[in-house]
Amino acid sequence: MLSLIASSSLIASVLATVGCGSGLGRVDAPDVDPEECARLAFESYDANSDDRLDAAELKACPAVSAKFAVYDANEDGAVDPAEFAARLENLFGKRVGLTQLKCSVTLRGRPLAGARVEFEPEPYLGEGIAPASGETDEDGSAQMSVAKERLPSDLQRLRAVHYGTYKVRITHPQLALADRYNVETELGYETESGNPSVSFDLKR
Repeated sequence: MLSLIASSSLIASVLATVGCGSGLGRVDAPDVDPEECARLAFESYDANSDDRLDAAELKACPAVSAKFAVYDANEDGAVDPAEFAARLENLFGKRVGLTQLKCSVTLRGRPLAGARVEFEPEPYLGEGIAPASGETDEDGSAQMSVAKERLPSDLQRLRAVHYGTYKVRITHPQLALADRYNVETELGYETESGNPSVSFDLKR
């Protein structure tokens, strides 16, 4: 069984406004409309059109699936549009621009070096949330980052990501990892404020 440890991450000093008084560029928080995002999410994942997302339907949205108990605020075994929107309001209401995130990857408990890690934002979030990527080092750790083109010119060496919910895809140039980690990924990540790391243990 897949072991996915979302000791997820995001360091505090996120850059809602980077460099107050320092002359550095500003990183604005993306505009996200929680109610519209919820509507789009239900269009994508509510397979039986009953205005409820159950555990089976949310397998297609692994970031939310991993946080099912948090989304299902009334504990009735499903997530309704209001609950979904409320969770996103809590996530994005802090108006954070960017935050740092270290992703650790192990294969059968051992650090996996040279893995390519891709964070793919859920489409319902819109174009304001950028994809992020990284490559693991000898310790199996990757500092995740949006593309430098998404940053002000004086901050393009910064490595950071947007708050959001993501599908996570992990590949390796020499190892054939199972489809459940990439093409048909079961891996997901949702930002956890104040927690700057996330870990995935692959079984290959």
